[in-house]
Amino acid sequence: MAVFTRNQCVAEWKFSLMGSVERALLTLSKLLIWLSGLFLFCMMLHVLSDVIMKTFFNSPIPGTSEFVAHYYMVAAVFLPMPFVEMRNSGIAVDLFYNLFGPAIQRIMLLCAYLGQLTFFSLLAYQSGLDAWHAWEVREYLSGQIIVTIWPASFFLPVGFGLSALASALRFVQVIHRPDWVTVTEYKSAEEVDRRVKDIG
Repeated sequence: MAVFTRNQCVAEWKFSLMGSVERALLTLSKLLIWLSGLFLFCMMLHVLSDVIMKTFFNSPIPGTSEFVAHYYMVAAVFLPMPFVEMRNSGIAVDLFYNLFGPAIQRIMLLCAYLGQLTFFSLLAYQSGLDAWHAWEVREYLSGQIIVTIWPASFFLPVGFGLSALASALRFVQVIHRPDWVTVTEYKSAEEVDRRVKDIG
């Protein structure tokens, strides 16, 4: 019969908690990728229809530019951000990073993730306030037609908020996990899929 010390139990609990959080973030980020792809597909159909209507019938679809600017493009840019963070595929400059040993590299990663966490948290907070205000006033654009745009305002705090959580997770993993180098390496989409299955 295995006997676990208090420290071993705490360590097991930490790894279990980190695994659950990572699995949830990976699943949510993949859902946002699919949602972003759906918006891009809708944009393609919308713009194509607008071009056909304008070219052949001299009757463009009203509000096309508003939908593209305030829904489709916003979704395409901000919803995939958490997935980028979970794949560790953001832009990184490692000119000096590779010159140092593991201990210094660990400290540099902690500083980087702390900076990301602060940056994304501030953006999530401010964009969340803006989205809430847009909802309160039921923000819209008035042109050829009235286009309600307040729902798209929530794409920003969702993207920034989940990116902040991903940065916080990586920060904690670099501190506590012995395989922190592997955890913070770039992952392909297929590796992310395998990671979700492994954690599950």
